[in-house]
Amino acid sequence: MKMMIDASFGRANCCGYPPYPFPPQPTPPQPFPPTPAPPVPFPPAEPDTLSVQLATAQTALANGAAIPMTGLLRQTGNGLSYDAASRAVLVTEPGVYEFNWNVLVQSDGAAADAVIALQSLDGQTVLGVSGAAEVPTTGGTQISGNAVAFLPAGTAWALVNVSGAAVNIPVAGTAPNVFAASMTVTEA
Repeated sequence: MKMMIDASFGRANCCGYPPYPFPPQPTPPQPFPPTPAPPVPFPPAEPDTLSVQLATAQTALANGAAIPMTGLLRQTGNGLSYDAASRAVLVTEPGVYEFNWNVLVQSDGAAADAVIALQSLDGQTVLGVSGAAEVPTTGGTQISGNAVAFLPAGTAWALVNVSGAAVNIPVAGTAPNVFAASMTVTEA
């Protein structure tokens, strides 16, 4: 018995297989227009933040005087800035902002109570008030407050002594604080 070997390896019709190359297979239909790739997500923008502090003592800060923050601790974004000349936080982009403040106060002998207000630089709008009764003439009492508000661009905000008399802000490091005053403003 003779056996024949086909060495064409698929080029001829052998064993019922179609000749090589195999006929092309139909490609599935593609959508038109082609679907674009999804955009690459960017990290969320960090909210505007400003942190300032007063690290020096203020003696006899007059009633109606703004607290002079002297050190810029942190600033992100460009929606907020601090103007040392006017002692105010300037809002350059409209938005909702949260203010948090701490002030260490002493009586200068004339005032029994201490009241600090967060108000517009022109004094027409008050966003928040915090205070303490019977403030001592030594040591100090911490006054804390916060306020949240929608603020338009071009406004300025300051912490102001509205006690009715002068108050002292003791030197940094006086117990219970390690600063004389601080304020943080964050875009909500």
